[in-house]
Amino acid sequence: MLASLYVPGDSWLHRLDARVKLLLVACGLALIFAVGSVWTMAALVMAEQALLLSAGITRLRLGDVWRVLWVTMALVFVLWVAFYPGEGAAWLAWWRLRLTWDGLARGAVVALRLAAVAFMLFFWLFTTAETHLVLSLQWLGLPYAWGLTLAMALRYVPTMAELFRTTSEAQQARGLDLSHSGPIARAKAYVPITIAMLISALRTATSLAHALETRAFGASLHRTSLQRLYLRRVDVWCTVAIVLATAALLYMRFVRGWSATPLGL
Repeated sequence: MLASLYVPGDSWLHRLDARVKLLLVACGLALIFAVGSVWTMAALVMAEQALLLSAGITRLRLGDVWRVLWVTMALVFVLWVAFYPGEGAAWLAWWRLRLTWDGLARGAVVALRLAAVAFMLFFWLFTTAETHLVLSLQWLGLPYAWGLTLAMALRYVPTMAELFRTTSEAQQARGLDLSHSGPIARAKAYVPITIAMLISALRTATSLAHALETRAFGASLHRTSLQRLYLRRVDVWCTVAIVLATAALLYMRFVRGWSATPLGL
């Protein structure tokens, strides 16, 4: 796991205003859920990979995301194909299992849609600092405390996952055996790691509470911020381009029928 989702950099995507990136994510999600072609969905996923690589996100980071996603994608694909066989002649039928090209394509669309949604969200999370993330949500009307809670969760959940890995390796180096086959035996073996994690989590929460208290968090309803969001000219042009491109693609989808069928273009 990553110690932090944010990847520092000075790429074109990093320099883009956080609110514009939110608009990009919203328009991208609308397009992802609108199209239904497996070819278009695969092209969207590949385009997302290329854009993230152009923004300085390393292949190692993208690989970490794929390692988390592929199991869920495979499970979704198998379940969809098994329970929704689709239309057309079956090229394989056994008991209640009926495989058609339409069913396989629809399952692939759903699995690829999951990856497309994840990487679209990582456009925002990988390239937006926690401060700008909170400020963009606050600009949308979200209370500052809620935005700060979300930012801290995004920051500390990967940190706790990394701590879990470190604690597990340290306990195994001291002779802890985690190779038990039964679920109850494995749960008992993880008790030392769980206790260490609970202690560390409580210490982290206490330190974080003291840090917020010393900074007088919640003492005033009128907050000021050292950093502010400013729309540059390039941000305005990007906003116009995103809106026009999304409107054109949605028009092609719902009026012209582009990418409406699983195997169509």
